[in-house]
Amino acid sequence: MSSKLSWRECVPRYQIPRLPAMTTLERVALAIATGLGSGFAKPMAPSWGSIPGFLYFVAVSALPHWKAVVVFAALLPVAVWSGTISERLLGTKDPSPVVIDEIAAVPFALWPLWIEWPGHLVTWVILFGVYRLADFLKPWPANSLQSLKGGLGILIDDLISSLYMGMALLAFIRFCPGWL
Repeated sequence: MSSKLSWRECVPRYQIPRLPAMTTLERVALAIATGLGSGFAKPMAPSWGSIPGFLYFVAVSALPHWKAVVVFAALLPVAVWSGTISERLLGTKDPSPVVIDEIAAVPFALWPLWIEWPGHLVTWVILFGVYRLADFLKPWPANSLQSLKGGLGILIDDLISSLYMGMALLAFIRFCPGWL
C-alpha cells in the first residue's frame, strides 16, 4: 500500500449525520453553526470551515473599520447561541461540524491587515496556515477554557488563539513593513 495521498482524499466530502427532528429555530442555529454546511466537509472540517471566516473578514473589512468591529463583535453572541444549540443537536462536546467558532474568530486574528493589506494570494495561503496552526496549538489559556460548557466553550479557545495570532501579526507588520 502506498503512503502517498491521492488527490481524491483531499477533495471535501460532505457527511451529514442523522439529526433529530428540529424546530425552525434549531435548523437556523445548525445552519449558522456549521457555516451553512461547510463544517460537514471531510476531511479536516475546521479547515474547510475557516475558509468562510476568511471570506467574511475580507467582505466586512470593506466597511469603515468602526462598523466592521461592530459586525465582528455582533457575531460573537450569535456564535455562542448557535454553538450551544448545535452541540445539543449533534450530541457531542465541541462537535467538528460546528465551525462558527472559526468564522467568528478569524477577524480577531487578521485585523492587523487593516494596516497593510496583503496583495498576494500566497500571503493569504500562509496566513490561513498560520491561523490553523494557532488554532491547533491552543496556547494558554485557550486550552483550558475550551472545557467551558456550550457555545462559549466552543468559541473561547478559537477567539483566544486568534487574539494571539493578531498580536503576532501586528508585531510582524510593525517590525517588517512591506513584507506582506
